[in-house]
Parts: sequence; C-alpha cells; structure tokens
Amino acid sequence: MIAQQPHPPTSKVELRISCTNLTNKDVLSKSDPKVYVFSSFDSEKMVPLGKTEKINNSLNPVFKTPVFSDYYFERNQRLKFVVVDIDNEDWNDSDDFIGSVEYSMASIVSAPGSTAKLTLLSKHGHHAGNLTVSAELIRTNTKMSLAFRMSGDKFDKKDLFGKSDPYFIVSKSTPSGFVQVYQSQVKYNTLNPVFDLTEISMDELTGGDVKRDLLFAFFDYDSIGKHDFIGSFHTTAEAILSMPLKLELINQNKKEKKSSYHNSGTVEIYEARLNRAPEFMDYLMGGCEISLIAGIDCTASNLSPDNVKSLHYKHPTIPNAYANAISSIGSVLAPYDFDGMIPVFGFGGDLPGSPVTNHCFSMNLDPSSGKELDPNVRGVAGVLDVYYRNITVVSLSGPTCFAPLIKRASELSNTSQSNQKYSILMIITDGEIMDMEQTIEAIIKATEKPLSIVIIGVGSANFSSMERLDGDGGPLSNGAGMIAKRDIVQFVSHESFRDKPFYMLAEETLREIPRQFMEYMECNRIRPNPPRKYVEVNASVPVAQMANLSV
Repeated sequence: MIAQQPHPPTSKVELRISCTNLTNKDVLSKSDPKVYVFSSFDSEKMVPLGKTEKINNSLNPVFKTPVFSDYYFERNQRLKFVVVDIDNEDWNDSDDFIGSVEYSMASIVSAPGSTAKLTLLSKHGHHAGNLTVSAELIRTNTKMSLAFRMSGDKFDKKDLFGKSDPYFIVSKSTPSGFVQVYQSQVKYNTLNPVFDLTEISMDELTGGDVKRDLLFAFFDYDSIGKHDFIGSFHTTAEAILSMPLKLELINQNKKEKKSSYHNSGTVEIYEARLNRAPEFMDYLMGGCEISLIAGIDCTASNLSPDNVKSLHYKHPTIPNAYANAISSIGSVLAPYDFDGMIPVFGFGGDLPGSPVTNHCFSMNLDPSSGKELDPNVRGVAGVLDVYYRNITVVSLSGPTCFAPLIKRASELSNTSQSNQKYSILMIITDGEIMDMEQTIEAIIKATEKPLSIVIIGVGSANFSSMERLDGDGGPLSNGAGMIAKRDIVQFVSHESFRDKPFYMLAEETLREIPRQFMEYMECNRIRPNPPRKYVEVNASVPVAQMANLSV
C-alpha cells in the first residue's frame, strides 16, 4: 500500500563541524574559513542546508554554529561540505574556495561516535585539509529538557570597585573537545548568586548519554575587555538529577600557584527534573547493526533467464526487476551493516544434480560442483554477482513457498542488550504464495525475533493475497489461534514503481522499519547502548570518488 506524501522524517539531527590543516588562502595572515552545507536526497539536485559562522584567522577552526537536517532512514541522503575563505560575511565570487567533500548522512550516523573525518579536495583535486563532522540526535517527538536551579556561595571577587558579575557557560564533551551549548544571564554585583531556572535541551546537552561529561565554567562579566575566569567543575546530567549536589569551583592556575588554595567558591544544584524516552536513532548511535537477508524467487513462472521476456533476463545495460530491488534496498541499508556481509538465499529451484525442489538454499554455489557454499557475500555488489552468476545454474521449478526461508531468517536473527542487531529479510517474488498457512505461522513466530520482512512483488501477477500478510488491517492470525505480537511485514509491488525514480522503491519498502524496530525493542525491554566513542582514523575518501555515489 502506497503511503501519501509527504511523510515526517525518522529524526532530526544536529551537525557539528571542525576543520584541520586547511590550505591557507591569505598572504599576510591566515584564512577566515566558513563552511556551507548542501543536501541531496536520492538523485535530487543539491540544495543549501545551512552554514557555520566565519572564524577569523584560523586554519584549524572549530565552528560553534551547528547545521540542522532531517534524517530519513529509508532514503539516501548526500551531504556536501564546501569550505571557503570569507572576506565579508557571505560567500561571493571574490572569496577563495578552499575545498569540498561529499559524504552520506547514513555513513555519519552509523559511524562510531556518529563522527566522520573527511578529506577536503581543492578545485584541482589536491588535498586541501580535513573536515570532521559529528551528528547528534534532535528529538522532535518529545519536548525533553534538563531543568535545574543553582546557587553560588563565596565566589572570588574579581572587580576592583565592586564584587563580581558572574555568569556561567555549559559545554558538552565531543570527540573534538568541549562544545558550548548554553550561556546563562549575568548576575550583577554579587559573590553569592542565585541563578534563574536553567533549562537546556537534553538533545543538545547530552545527545542521549546522561553520563556524558559536562563542563560548567563561571566567569566575571566585564563590559570592556576579557571576562575574568572564576572557576569550573565537571559533572553529568545523571549527577545533576541526583541533587542536591554541591560542587567546588576550581581555578587550576590559582591552585597551582597557591598551596593554601581551596576553591573559588561553591555551587549547589538544589532542584532538577527530567523526562526521557529513547528513539530509533539512539539505537543506531549506540551501535545497533541493521543487516539485510536476501531471498530470490527461483520458480519457473519467472521464465528461463535466457528468454528476453524472463524476469531474470540480464539485459546488457538495464537491470532487471530483481537487480533493481537488490540495489535500491541494499544501497540504503549498507551503511548500517557493519561487517558488510549479506546472506543470499534462493527458493523454488532445483540445485545441480538434485531432482528435488529446494525451498531455501544458498545462492552462493561452487562454480565446479554447484554445491551450496556459505550464503554470506560481501555487500550489494556481492549479492548481484551471485544472483546473476547462479540464476542460470539453478533449474527454475516451483511452487512458491515462503515458510522455509522465513524460518531460516528467524534462526539468523538474534540480539542482546550488549550486542544489538536487527535483520531485514527481503523476499523478491513473482507469484502468489502456495504455502500461505505455513507462511503465516512462520511469520507469527518470527514476530518474537529482531526481524522485519519486506516482500517485493515483481512482474504482473495478482498479488492480492499478499495484503493478508501486511498487518495494516490488524494483527496477523491463523486458524489455530496464534496471533502476531507485532506487524513485521511490508508488501510493495515493483510494478507500481516501474516508471518512478529508482529510489522510491526503497523509500516505500523501508518506511515502516523504524516503527517495527521500536516495537520489538520496547516489547523486549532492550534499551539503547551508550553512543559509541569516536576514535580518530585517517580521513575518509570523498563520496564523489566512490563510483556508486558519484555525481
């Protein structure tokens, strides 16, 4: 069933950007870099998404202004980062282009720490520095914030003719250092400030990790010149919520110079409150793997691959419906599959040397004997390779039975709190199911596993009975009284997308996955793991240099 457009994003994300070792474009000083971010969904044209502030005289800028973006799990989104040496405030023809790079949103989100270090290239393809981008979840389905009240006692006196005018800045730890997320109002002429109620979005403050290191730095405000540092302390959102909490302000310079130094005042957090609910992206950032399992219909109704009318016919330049579905779905899921291995099965065919129809077999066959090998192949290219190579080796037979394949996928689908993994079984078929009751029973049992099933009907057959498996009309049940715990099946007719853009098949097929995923995790009380830590590695090759994502 085709959902109406437009549909809401899976999540919203905040992108934080920094650069290192930028090419210097100024003669008498250093460049004044600014980053412009562009976005493209699927095959659409790049459009402006946002921009950072300009940082003067720096080849290693850490930008404070984030760029916000919608995130759709079911769509391919490319991002383009353009770094320019800005003379004024906005980009024009007189400004010097430093470098640019493209990368996919999914690759950033699914990376450890949701952070990627990328290589910037100049107009001539030369190395122009590195750009690091980090993604953080912005929760839109809940208005969640950390609200607290705080007071100070016996702050250091910083003003010559008065007391102090204290205010504080809250920063969060990131892979590239601390990033400011909040600045309070100034409390004038006091050493014992009582600050107003502070309310900070938990999305910006912690990114979902209540143990994340937070830095509270206190300053004395000066209308002219540099603000004087009073002292600071480290804490976490978790600690704040365990109030009352009393902390010492420490000025490290004073501590090192004076042996009698104790502190520069104290702060008490005496009221705090928080409400929180996990989201789909919390699991991705915590390292949950989304893996693909492919099932290919090898029944005779497809016609022999040698026949130009066959659904398995390999055209020299145009992919057939099976290859189109594999590429469309696989390209979206690939960034979330950490090991890159995809099990590929066939059903409804006879293997070489066997007179019996096999309803679930590895499509990865030994070239000499035709015997089954490990069904795991590497990436979408590996799936296409074993499909095209072995669909001519298998004898197409029948009937069309799904139950054995679903049972095998269920056996492969396992997860735990510490090692989270969710599987998506993609069944591509050209005909009606002949083992409907057995398939329904297998699906009902599979609802207890971390598994979703997407069925793509190819060709012009009547797929009306498939609608029974799609639980949009209510929980799936059988005659024995078994009832599905949740809806895990989505059916899409490939014919409905024949004259539409390539990406729309995946968009429609995968749209329900985040909801089905969350139902499983909530039902089994599996919480997101803490966000994975970013470990700096060599900069990634720009997307524009990758053949499958070239522009």
